[in-house]
Amino acid sequence: MKNIPIIALVVAVAALGFALRQNEVATSSEVSKSNDAMQAEVQELRERLAALESTRISKGIAAPNIGNLEQQVGELANNQQDIAELALGIDSLGVLETQEREILNAYKTLLDESKPVGERLKRVALLKRYGQFDQQAVDSMWKLFSEPKEAYDQAGALMALKGHLTMDDRDDVLTALNEDMEKGYKNGRLRYHGIEAVESLLPDPTVQEWLTHLAQNDPEPKIAGRAARSVGLPIPKGRPKGNSRGDRRK
Repeated sequence: MKNIPIIALVVAVAALGFALRQNEVATSSEVSKSNDAMQAEVQELRERLAALESTRISKGIAAPNIGNLEQQVGELANNQQDIAELALGIDSLGVLETQEREILNAYKTLLDESKPVGERLKRVALLKRYGQFDQQAVDSMWKLFSEPKEAYDQAGALMALKGHLTMDDRDDVLTALNEDMEKGYKNGRLRYHGIEAVESLLPDPTVQEWLTHLAQNDPEPKIAGRAARSVGLPIPKGRPKGNSRGDRRK
């Protein structure tokens, strides 16, 4: 028999509860009756889950007794069967299936280079929330950063790559950011997301130097303040000074 973890049932019950709360905004008598039935089902599931969890814990703590070992195994098998039936009952509501389908579609959209960049980037938060922003997703966003089609594609890619950059990526990212500075600080979004992306590489001296320079020279106070916060400098007030075209970090 395939074991189904208790935590999976807990998540499923929570998802069912969320769906029920969402339905509570409806006012028709038909939906009200449906909600009452769902409330009763959720309560029953919670009670049975609590009983099963209590049994599982007690069996795990108790010292093994060879004399009644066979009986204990049989009881645990019955508990697993009950959990399986509960899980199947919840799955019939379509809560977990819908969520899985949404995550799968988000993943496919993010990897699909034929889709608009904005549509792909919208899926990043969902995939990160459920731990599905894997290496293939990282590679896809790095390609978007390396081969930008529009002015803000690199900025969106860096936003997606926050927390996923490595030291091997450092020089390419800093080169792109320095190019924007050389052009007169044109793409504030790129610099802001660039700060958040390279921050995870600290205390690397090169990154430290670049962030310090940006904190002292970026013409946008919000960006200068974000850079200052990343390296522990005082937040600059007003427009930072020293941002002449000849004062750049290479």
